[in-house]
Parts: sequence; C-alpha cells; structure tokens
Amino acid sequence: MDYKTKIKHAERVAEDLQNMVSIDQIKSDLKSKDLYDSDIDNIFVSARNIIGEKYHPKIKEYLLAGKPIHGAEEFKLLDEDVINQLITKGSKGIAINEKQKITQLIKDGVTPQEVFKQTDTRFLSADKATEHINQMHSLKQKSSGSGRMLTIMGGIGLILLTVILFFTIGRLFYVLPFIGIVMIIKGFLPDPVE
Repeated sequence: MDYKTKIKHAERVAEDLQNMVSIDQIKSDLKSKDLYDSDIDNIFVSARNIIGEKYHPKIKEYLLAGKPIHGAEEFKLLDEDVINQLITKGSKGIAINEKQKITQLIKDGVTPQEVFKQTDTRFLSADKATEHINQMHSLKQKSSGSGRMLTIMGGIGLILLTVILFFTIGRLFYVLPFIGIVMIIKGFLPDPVE
C-alpha cells in the first residue's frame, strides 16, 4: 500500500474513531477492502497520530490542570482506547518536559533540593526525578573545573607511573600511557550537560 492510500484510509479511520465507531467494526470494514493485517495496523497507528495531533494540546491541558478526561464533553466522541492512549502519550510528553526542565535548572546552578521542589512528580515519579537530578548534577560536577583537573592529573599520573615502572623494573606497559593520554584529552574536553 502506498503512502497516500494509507493516509486516506487513516483519515477516514480517525474520523470513525472520533464518532465512536468500534475498532472491530472499523477493522472489518478495512478487511472487506482486501487490506492486509499489517496494513490495517499501520493505518490505525496513523489514525491515532492524526487524532493525537488534534487532541494532544487539550489532553495536556487537562492533565496539567488535574481535570478528569474520561467523561469530559470535549472528548465524548473519542473511543475509550483512544483516550487512554492519548493520556499515556500526554503523560509521557509532560514527563519529558519535566526532565528537560530539570536539566535546565541544573545547568543554571540551582541546587538539587530546589530542583526537586520545582519538579511536578505527578508525571515523573519522585524516584525517576531524583535519579535524573543526581545524574545531571554528577555530570555537571564532572564538567566543572575541579573535576576536569582531577582527570588531567590522573592522566599525567599514569604517564609518570609508566616512566617510573620502565626505569625501575625495565618493563614498558603500553596501555598505561594511552589511558593517560585519553584522560588528559578528556579533561580538556568538557562533557556537555544535556
């Protein structure tokens, strides 16, 4: 099936889903048009994406406001499965936004405790928020001047250890200077906090 045909079917399926036509009925209609099961699945994915684009801002607004979505007048035309998928997608989107907010606050130098207070834990669990805060804080510490200096000094130390071992026992450990050089280079190239 070509892309245009899939989109045409998806738009019709999206309209049917919004008009409370059951998924089984829609699937049987598509099968009667001699479409394969994989094509039907692709059509449903596209149809849900079409519906999601239309209702996503409203779902997100309702989720952030804490309003009940099930039974709301604006969503009464949607099938229950579609509403549940939109809620899941909206919740995941808000959780991603919270992670981005955490990253930005850590970059701006806000303490981890303050960052946690500003995090909405309705969509990003407290455990995941704490984990992300600690990860970003640790990454920022590594990227700081003292963390980078420690890495550079460790690299120089490995190179000096190699020279000392060579002159004392007469063996050259080839891996140690390479690790030392990599550490020095890594010390001069700060890790980006993303």
